[in-house]
Amino acid sequence: MFDEVQCGMGRTGDLFAYMHYGVTPDILTSAKALGGGFPISAMLTTAEIASAFHPGSHGSTYGGNPLACAVAGAAFDIINTPEVLEGIQAKRQRFVDHLQKIDQQYDVFSDIRGMGLLIGAELKPQFKGRARDFLYAGAEAGVMVLNAGPDVMRFAPSLVVEDADIDEGMQRFAHAVAKVIGA
Repeated sequence: MFDEVQCGMGRTGDLFAYMHYGVTPDILTSAKALGGGFPISAMLTTAEIASAFHPGSHGSTYGGNPLACAVAGAAFDIINTPEVLEGIQAKRQRFVDHLQKIDQQYDVFSDIRGMGLLIGAELKPQFKGRARDFLYAGAEAGVMVLNAGPDVMRFAPSLVVEDADIDEGMQRFAHAVAKVIGA
């Protein structure tokens, strides 16, 4: 079983994250990106497992109503193209290059990891527990960043983010880092 609510729909550079591992899941869950921001969720499974479901045996708050299905179909058609999927690795490298430059200047990250456009930058021991400080400073600098727990900054931009927006966003994040560390 693969939960691809956050890591699916191109986020890792393949349409689904499981594709990186050479396995095929019996069950795959999807939501969030499936509708390009429009609420929808889905479960994909094998015919054998699906045969256990019968009409009326399962309900879903974000299951496929016609509008949600149409939006998800359009999002799928955009994401599942060579231009988008192949572009994710180049965009990832652009983010990583910026994060490495920020680290060279401010010495804040112990690790930069992730796949595709799901990137984590782990804070060095002297900044442990301060991810929220970087998040709030980012907001003040006009860039939205996320944290993944108290010690990791998380970057999960649009799959079609423009290079100029990456550059500007990371420049703003660099200012936020400088503010937090008092540089």
